[in-house]
Amino acid sequence: MDNKEDSKILNISKYAIMCLVCFLLGAMGMYLYYNTGTRTIKSNPGKYDILDEITGILDKEYYKDIDKDELIEGAASGLVASIGDKHTQYLTKDEAKSFMDSLSDSYYGIGAIIFRISEEGITIKKVFEDSPAQKAGLQKGDIIISIDGKSTKDMTVEKAASTLKSSKSQIATVVVKRNGEEKTFEITKSTVPLKSVSGEMLDNNIGYVVIDTFGEGTYQEFVSTLNNLENQGMKSLIIDLRDNGGGYLSTVLYMASEFLDSNTIVLQTKVDEKTEAKKYMSINNNTKNYKVVVLVNEQTASASEIMTAALKEQYGATVVGTTTYGKGTVQLTKELSNGGMLKYTTEEWLTSKGESINDKGITPDVEVELTEDYLKDPLDKNNDAQLQKAIEVIK
Repeated sequence: MDNKEDSKILNISKYAIMCLVCFLLGAMGMYLYYNTGTRTIKSNPGKYDILDEITGILDKEYYKDIDKDELIEGAASGLVASIGDKHTQYLTKDEAKSFMDSLSDSYYGIGAIIFRISEEGITIKKVFEDSPAQKAGLQKGDIIISIDGKSTKDMTVEKAASTLKSSKSQIATVVVKRNGEEKTFEITKSTVPLKSVSGEMLDNNIGYVVIDTFGEGTYQEFVSTLNNLENQGMKSLIIDLRDNGGGYLSTVLYMASEFLDSNTIVLQTKVDEKTEAKKYMSINNNTKNYKVVVLVNEQTASASEIMTAALKEQYGATVVGTTTYGKGTVQLTKELSNGGMLKYTTEEWLTSKGESINDKGITPDVEVELTEDYLKDPLDKNNDAQLQKAIEVIK
């Protein structure tokens, strides 16, 4: 993996808003790229002889055949998990690829975003335009009840995403429930361009922009979307960061800088209390003169929280929704010899004013929960109590 300026990662495990987890098909976590670097790790091989001893015993004496590769993968996962930091993780080769795909401008899969809001299965939050999913007939709000013959009732969103983007099979057989009726779709996977920003003009010239991730092309998409709305006479803006798990540090810096001048701090990082925090300044002189509301929820994390905090503290944006996830630590990534990846925590990041949000999140100015109406029909904007409150606040 190249050591690039934005390759340090804020990673996060995905939990739920009412068991809701938003997960790009093929994505693996919430994250923030930053600068890596090379480190030499000293070790004492003798201390790890016990692993060889256990492997040898199981290989020779266990009553069933053992997959040695899986045994090693499990040992690696257990070793890292024993640290007790949920953001320090070992990723297998496939998981590492999925993780990196989620930040690229394209990925292999069916072209949809999924999350869990129902015990019945996994719900489709978004279907990308011209994607295999759209061409096959999948729709936002469909509940996926099985994938390739396997029920999704107890399947994690991560597992569903990994299956739907797996290159082992070019065809995905997906059964969904739509309006109480089951429908089966045969979807041919392909490389899907990843569009991470969408926008539209609501009534009263209110711009509404949804950002799904902070990936490679997100900044350009964001600027293009803003320009388009501004040219249409936009008077105020709602930025929807709900279920956005993060992305590149450089991307969020550029995007926040669209609203803040070069004398403004966007975020800070620090290793410990003895070390002076490093400040990251806005990199443009651009400012806006319209009102901004930021929509957030329990899955708004990492880079999304940086964007939220910067706009709240430095631009005066109003935050609406529920308390954000609270991912305030920074991870490095290191590609391993087997194609896997190690992510490990190195420091904490702070808001522009030096506040720690780690394990606390950002409390919205206006707290609003989603209602049962939204869970029944997420397609209808009128059922989205958080969006409707944002519209009310911004008028």
